[in-house]
Amino acid sequence: MHNKKLIAISWNVLILIFCLINLSNINEVQKIRIPNLDKVVHFIFYTTSSFLWSWALLNKKASTFKLNLTLIVFGLILFGLMVEFLQDILPTQRSFEWLDVLCNTLGVLFGTTVYLIYTKFKPHNS
Repeated sequence: MHNKKLIAISWNVLILIFCLINLSNINEVQKIRIPNLDKVVHFIFYTTSSFLWSWALLNKKASTFKLNLTLIVFGLILFGLMVEFLQDILPTQRSFEWLDVLCNTLGVLFGTTVYLIYTKFKPHNS
C-alpha cells in the first residue's frame, strides 16, 4: 500500500479511537478547562485528515481529480457522522452532537482548501 494512503488511514483510525474512548476518567484530561476545546480538537482532527487524504489521492493532472476531491470531502463528512452515531449507540460515555458534526465538516473543508492552496503555490520540483 502506498505510504501516503497508509498515513491517512492511520490518522483516521486514531480519530476513531480517540472519539470512541472515554477520556473523562484520565486525571490530566479532567484538569484541562478550556471552553469548547473538544470542538477545536474535532476541527483539527478533520483538517488534518482531509489534508492527508488530499495529499494521498489528489493529482491535478489526473482525470479523476474532481471525483477524488468529491470522494474525500463527502467520505470524510460521512465518516464524521458515523463516528458521532457510534458515540451515541456504543457504551462510550459520549453522545452525538451536531456541533461536532459542524466542526468536523468545517475541518474537512478547511484542510482540503489548505491542500489545494499549498499545491498551487508549492515549487513543482518538490
